[in-house]
Amino acid sequence: MTDGAALLARLEAGPTRAWIDAAPADEIRAGLDAAADPADALTALARFVEAAPSPPPRGLVAPLLRLLGGSPTLAAALVAEGRGWPALLDAVFDVACRDTAAHRAALETAGMAGPLPRVELHAGLRRYRRREFLRIGGRDLLGLASVEETVRELSALAEAIVDAAAHAARARLAAEWGDDWAGERPGRFVVLGMGKLGGGELNYSSDVDLVYVYERDGTDARGRTNREFFARLGEEVTRALGDVTADGFCFRVDLRLRPGGGEGPLAVSLPATVSYYEAFGQMWERAVWLKARPVGGDRDLGLALLAELHPFVYRRYLDFGTIEDLQAMKERIDASLRDPAARARDVKLGRGGIREVEFVVQAQQLVHGGKDPRVQERSTLGALARLSACGYVAAETAAALGDAYRFLRDVEHKLQIVHERQTHRVPSDGPALTALARRLGFRGSDAVARFEATHARHTAVVREAFAALFHGAAEARRRERDPAIDALLETLDDPEATHTHLARLGFADPTTARGDLRLLHDGPPHAPASARRRAALAALAPALLAEVGRSAAPDHVLRHLATFFSTVGARTSYLHLLLENPGVMRLLVRLFATSGFLSAFFLRHPELLDSLVRADLVQIVRSRGGMAEELGARLAAAPDLEAALDTLRRFRNEEFLRIGVHDIQDKLGAEEVTAQLTWLAETCLEAALAIARREVLARTGLPPEPSTAGLAVLGMGTLGAGELTYNSDLDLIFVYDAGDAAWWAGRATPHEFFTRIAQRTISALQTPTREGIAYRIDTRLRPSGNQGSLVCSFEAFEAYHRSSAQLWERQALVKARVVAGPPELAARLEDVRTRFVYGRGLDSDERVAIARMRERIERERGGERGTVANIKTGRGGLVDVEFLVQALQLTHGHDHPLVRSRDTGGALAALAAAGLLDAGEARALRDAWTFLRALERRLRLERDQPEEMLDPEHGGLVVLARSLGYSGSDDEAVAALLADHARHRDAVRVVYDRRLGAAAT
Repeated sequence: MTDGAALLARLEAGPTRAWIDAAPADEIRAGLDAAADPADALTALARFVEAAPSPPPRGLVAPLLRLLGGSPTLAAALVAEGRGWPALLDAVFDVACRDTAAHRAALETAGMAGPLPRVELHAGLRRYRRREFLRIGGRDLLGLASVEETVRELSALAEAIVDAAAHAARARLAAEWGDDWAGERPGRFVVLGMGKLGGGELNYSSDVDLVYVYERDGTDARGRTNREFFARLGEEVTRALGDVTADGFCFRVDLRLRPGGGEGPLAVSLPATVSYYEAFGQMWERAVWLKARPVGGDRDLGLALLAELHPFVYRRYLDFGTIEDLQAMKERIDASLRDPAARARDVKLGRGGIREVEFVVQAQQLVHGGKDPRVQERSTLGALARLSACGYVAAETAAALGDAYRFLRDVEHKLQIVHERQTHRVPSDGPALTALARRLGFRGSDAVARFEATHARHTAVVREAFAALFHGAAEARRRERDPAIDALLETLDDPEATHTHLARLGFADPTTARGDLRLLHDGPPHAPASARRRAALAALAPALLAEVGRSAAPDHVLRHLATFFSTVGARTSYLHLLLENPGVMRLLVRLFATSGFLSAFFLRHPELLDSLVRADLVQIVRSRGGMAEELGARLAAAPDLEAALDTLRRFRNEEFLRIGVHDIQDKLGAEEVTAQLTWLAETCLEAALAIARREVLARTGLPPEPSTAGLAVLGMGTLGAGELTYNSDLDLIFVYDAGDAAWWAGRATPHEFFTRIAQRTISALQTPTREGIAYRIDTRLRPSGNQGSLVCSFEAFEAYHRSSAQLWERQALVKARVVAGPPELAARLEDVRTRFVYGRGLDSDERVAIARMRERIERERGGERGTVANIKTGRGGLVDVEFLVQALQLTHGHDHPLVRSRDTGGALAALAAAGLLDAGEARALRDAWTFLRALERRLRLERDQPEEMLDPEHGGLVVLARSLGYSGSDDEAVAALLADHARHRDAVRVVYDRRLGAAAT
């Protein structure tokens, strides 16, 4: 390329020389130095001076030369305007952006509306498009617009032109054919933009991918069908956009993405479109419809269609088979680029190119979008940002991919802006490559080298992310293959050899394990494995069995896995999920190995495997408000009561699994687990109360706001103390304030009204539905117990505890807390509770009564025999600690308000701080309480019931000991666990007897 100064020196006298001499010399030099090709700038200027005999004002000369030397297409557009070119050049600087509405208004002002003749419509659209192309391309070339702004501007322009073409063509066709089609109003028609147009990320030479859809089929009085009418309309729109005339064309149109592809009808009715995708829709078509949006005609019809197709595009479960299908698509693309140089230099389809970024983003959207609407975004950069914000793509990876995508799109633009051709190939010859580098802003003698290095860096980032998504899991599985497991899989038809291999891998019962392995491999007899399922399992089996063999209970894990995959039947997508997520596979094995309770729960709800994928992505600790907000949003979308109850249970199940999974992974501490379980219960309880209130109001016909302070729910026991654990019942008391008695005259009595709400609240929580139950409810701690009314008024509650309540009820209220209901009533109830519980101390007879009550519980419910211990009600168990702490609180709480803590751990700390327990006693009780609570929690996780018994003969103690962190051999781990338990229970009983137990003797 010849230097600009040298070109000027050789320029002969004439109009071009005169023009240059009349312009500011510094701007001439600056413009040529910045131009991608100074020779092209001067060549274009020679054609331009006829329409512009004088240079533009100072400040515009350099940009004009840079534009003329950067794009022959833009130069030709400027020349075509003749003496009107200054206004177009001014627009490059003065009009930063126009949205679709602005373009439509401008087109209407230009007369592009109504039943225009075809020639007039075509000419007007092309002139408008040429001028706007100059403005948008000029801003891009001069560095006045970002990549995002450029694609948004091009998309808005295309959308407006498509819409104008659709309305004008319909108006003309309706005038010719009539527009009354088998109904009370004309049938609606929409043009859907697909691909880059749908995503709002069009480039200079993109085809516009369109789909034409009309509302309904029908026939007019003359026998002409809607299908004929709208097919003709589609033809007219296509011609208005794509026909080449003396003014050029607007956009090349591609209609192959319509239902049936190139063989399908040009325009398709909405019902036929939906039916096609329900019956024949393929994975690649799901990816296509990710970006679809209405761009012309009736937008509401387009939105209705997208709503109908939403379940097809975004599946409700996580389908990692999508990744495999997308990978196959990409391999076909790679095969089409047979030339290795083409693969390296094609910025769209080549290695590390634009398409690989799009595939990474679309794969994650298709996998997660059905479960997480937050990632349902059409644009690539927008979707990438959402995937990062929601935790599906690491922030660093998302930022690097975003930068690479912007750079590659910029390269694509600068390639296509030259001659407006559909090219994506980075040139290999010197002059063209240098011009591209300069067009992209690289200057100096090393411009090409710096461009090539930047290009290589960005494509490497893309390729790495693409490979990690599509090949990473497979590579990890290949590295971890165990020859012993390969041998096992090869001998499944040989029972003796299989038993030998299974025994070597640590299975205690090889015969049963072989049966489970065959069930896992072949599927159940009623649903034998498909070829695709067998292939997926063959790829997964080595890594899966290796993980099973390393677990604490291989036999249990294999049994659960066989049950799980038999339960899900043909859902091969779950196998793909594990294939693509080794971490989830390991987590599933650990869950099956360490928690019979979660395993049984999970096997009842296999669809929650989707949630495990996000287990390390969602917040480990969720706020109370966050839970309530999400559940409220889900319930608001439920169409009826049955759906609301299922939604409530599904939310509880998902959150329960989240907490349990993080617990067994030791990501949550003991206090965090109980807090999370407590907040979850409170959230579900409040939601159930709201559901019940709405139902009762609807049935009774009462106004939405009865004149009452409302209904409060007291949480007792572990719920009130914020110490809820797995499989806990919710102990509840319902108290209401009727408010103005006169308001209720002629209506249901307050007691009847609030009883119905309480009954429906309980029903909303514990009535089984297809999603199971939410919580079991226990109301036996209410005033007068089972003999009392389900609800009581505030006045009755206060009077009962003032005059009739027994000592055990006073003790029970130590942990009581209002967990749902109006704040004013909650405050009044708290005042009553405080006065009743802490209004006085304990006398000696009451201390004896508490100690004897504890003796009776140990005798009747301890259930201890021989070496079998009850960690809760047995000697030195949790109840010893609770009774002692509560007795001390009742004794001293009147004088020491700080010891009135509801939770046992907090009360122990407060009693020690007040000097009511010495430091050694408090430490012994606190350590034992922490140990026993952890033991209780792990027992409940391990077994599918509220387990309290610690049996040394139970084989599950090995798993229990491992889950609590004990090391060494199996026998050593169990022995250490039992020794710690014996030590803690002895320490508790020593303090208990000294402080309380002696009172009973």
